[in-house]
Amino acid sequence: MRFFRFGHVVLALSFCLTVSAQNAPKTAPLPYDPLELATGPTLVPDTPEKRDLVLNLLEHARQNNALHAPGMAPFSIRASFNSTGNSRNTGYGEIEETWLNGQTWRWSARLGDYSQLRIFHEGFAYDDKPRGAIPLRVQMARSAIFWPVVGNFSGALLRMAMAKWQGTDVACLLASRAGNDATPTPGRRWEEIEYCIDPKSGLLRTYSEAPGIYTVYDYAESFPFHGRTLARQISIVEDGATVLQIHLESIADAGNADPGQFVPTHKMLSHGPGAIMTGPFRFPQSVPAPPGHNGEIQPVIVHVILDKKGHVIDEEALQHTDPALSETALAIVARSTYPGAERQVEAAQREAFINVRFVPPPQ
Repeated sequence: MRFFRFGHVVLALSFCLTVSAQNAPKTAPLPYDPLELATGPTLVPDTPEKRDLVLNLLEHARQNNALHAPGMAPFSIRASFNSTGNSRNTGYGEIEETWLNGQTWRWSARLGDYSQLRIFHEGFAYDDKPRGAIPLRVQMARSAIFWPVVGNFSGALLRMAMAKWQGTDVACLLASRAGNDATPTPGRRWEEIEYCIDPKSGLLRTYSEAPGIYTVYDYAESFPFHGRTLARQISIVEDGATVLQIHLESIADAGNADPGQFVPTHKMLSHGPGAIMTGPFRFPQSVPAPPGHNGEIQPVIVHVILDKKGHVIDEEALQHTDPALSETALAIVARSTYPGAERQVEAAQREAFINVRFVPPPQ
């Protein structure tokens, strides 16, 4: 896969950046974070041509990182990681995967006292241990390695901000649902996903599903693989602290892999399909602000894993500017159930980012 050089296109678009003069909504601004790169003027691509240029840049970043894409060459990959933070499973972990195609592949992971071998056979997942939750840090590591850019952006609201990352110009693409305010107000909004891409190489440099969590790709010692450039080091930072440090150990062709390793055992078949990990999604939850919190709406995003019935399996807050609000948000989410938050597939486990909005009483 070869990348078209987008540098001159992005430079031309950047001359169109303007700052909205409209009044900002009465919501607290994003807390400062050195990894929050989209802080300046933004552009809303307002013609089909400009929108196509932005979508093409995003699609090139997707293709570079999408190891499970149709037509991808079979591969075997090994990665190790160290994880910390407030998740229920942390420590040293490992992931291995051999992928032939979307119907036939296998992976294994271990983290602390958790371990699992999963085989995909004829499109169904079978585990060597009975059904159970996959740890949040394992799901985060797999998402960062295999599919950081997901979703259909054709109908999304897109905005763009130019920024610098480690001395290099990057285009930060901000995506949110259609119908949001399509104005070039400066900086990122709470509801936007952020992809910061080097327009010259097409490589994803940082990715942020929600404010307060940032995935950073280091290509200093990259792996070339069938036209892709894979980062050897990936870091995930939450509220200024690195909670995952991922090291890509190796990747190699797997076209001659033994077919027998992709056949589930009788024990696996007796367990039935395991908990399928699906991509992250986001939604708001508005609650009354506690006494003493007047004026602005104060968001706290809570990062969770939900089971197929919408029960919270694991949770962590991404903002701690006001520790009392963070603890309150965690308590609210932990005792809530979200059965209508999405269309669940059978045995699905999903990563979610819940924007708990503390709304002050009317003045």
